[in-house]
Amino acid sequence: MIDSHAHTDFKEFDDDREEVIKRFFEGGGEKIINVGCDLKSSVRSYELAKNNENIFASAGIHPHDADTVDKNSLRKIEELVQHYKVIAVGEIGLDYFRNLSPQEKQIEAFRLQLELADNHKMPLIIHCRDAYNDLIDILKSYQTNSWRGVIHCFGGSQKIAEEFLELGFYIGFTGTITYYKDKSKLGNEPEIYRVIKNMPLNKILIETDCPYLAPVPERGKRNEPLFVRYVAEKVAHIRNVDFKEIEKATSENAIRLFNLEK
Repeated sequence: MIDSHAHTDFKEFDDDREEVIKRFFEGGGEKIINVGCDLKSSVRSYELAKNNENIFASAGIHPHDADTVDKNSLRKIEELVQHYKVIAVGEIGLDYFRNLSPQEKQIEAFRLQLELADNHKMPLIIHCRDAYNDLIDILKSYQTNSWRGVIHCFGGSQKIAEEFLELGFYIGFTGTITYYKDKSKLGNEPEIYRVIKNMPLNKILIETDCPYLAPVPERGKRNEPLFVRYVAEKVAHIRNVDFKEIEKATSENAIRLFNLEK
């Protein structure tokens, strides 16, 4: 298993970070991608990756902190992404649900970081909430056909998923997919189940977003990388395939997307 989106650098793990990481690897985990979401967490993620062979990092500034994106912060992100253990630009994107930064500033920060990623031929880790149409329009506005990355914690429709696939993106699923009651026998299954069923297997990633979004049966607790197993199990259940098939495919997908064997 690869947890392709974790935040084990966050303060919620200050008391037992090494134990949490050890549990993941002893429990069958293969690699962790620790995702930066502002300048400080990007540096912490890099430090974690530098000191752990099977942890990799990303560097980027989340839309909540779009107001902090300036020449100085971009220069520091650019310095980080040149290290071989920093394998993506992210977590970047748009969040119109909470709107902690003005939408126009979010768009500006997103564009600047897209251009940084393109300059360095880096994959993207994209956060998007209540802003799929604007985000897709921005991606399509560039002439490049070389976008690659993952749409983190996807919660959109089949149509939106197909648009991202056409743009070259992978789709990441978190513990939120375990929160729905399984109504498929009644012919009223959640839209996200249909997305998962129709998703090309070679485009699926599994994520925890820990310490948030703990999956059932751990919902309400602090999330941790080991719980990515429950996400894989749910994807396998929805697609009616063996867990091992999902485990193998999602690991291969993460390795391919982020070039983890370089």
